[in-house]
Amino acid sequence: MKPELLQNLGLSKNESKIYTALVKLKIASVNEISRTTDVPRVNTYDVLESLKAKGLVASVTKSNKMYFEPANPDRIMDLFEKKQREMKEVKKQIEQLSAIFKEVSIKKEVGLYKGKLGLKTVLKDVLTSKTEILNYGSSGMFPKFYPEYFNIWEAHRIKKKISMRIVASKSVKGKVPKKKLQTIKFLNLEFKNLTSTFIYDNKVAIFMWTEDPIAILVENKELVVSYKNYFEVLWNLAK
Repeated sequence: MKPELLQNLGLSKNESKIYTALVKLKIASVNEISRTTDVPRVNTYDVLESLKAKGLVASVTKSNKMYFEPANPDRIMDLFEKKQREMKEVKKQIEQLSAIFKEVSIKKEVGLYKGKLGLKTVLKDVLTSKTEILNYGSSGMFPKFYPEYFNIWEAHRIKKKISMRIVASKSVKGKVPKKKLQTIKFLNLEFKNLTSTFIYDNKVAIFMWTEDPIAILVENKELVVSYKNYFEVLWNLAK
């Protein structure tokens, strides 16, 4: 058996080396074990005591000299079964934590994100959308803030086949590059809008493209219905 496999069962590197060596040696003194494994003699004593505590090694005295011999390798199966029981318990604990996490996530409806990294986190969340993305208030701030990431973001959206409708100010008409799976209409208004709203799934993401940018992410079905209705009003007014 490879020592690395024993390490997976909870043995240390030196414990694995010494037990594996003892199985081959059958019985050996501390000096022999140390020479065979390249584990310093002082450390070998400590490792052997640890293996004895695990029931993997026994000490034998012959002619007033102490020797060590390995327990039957079947004992490894006991370690394996113990590890399995521990892993089942770990899995149970993880499932309980996961349930708590989901419960907390449901209660947490509003998130505030600051700075360019914070906004990028929300933009990545938009790409998890299972529905059409609706966006209004766009005035070219996204590509201005993230000139490189904007193209990456659009490429991911297209790859995931997420369609998008945009209502923008006519001030950016001709400046916004046309992308696949995207329809843009323009309001007959000229203004510089520092906010942009994305509506997707059961979420509304509001971006404030100020010097210290902020994004607010809200997950609420009722609110999404209201924002969608407002978007459709703008969509019908836009050309």
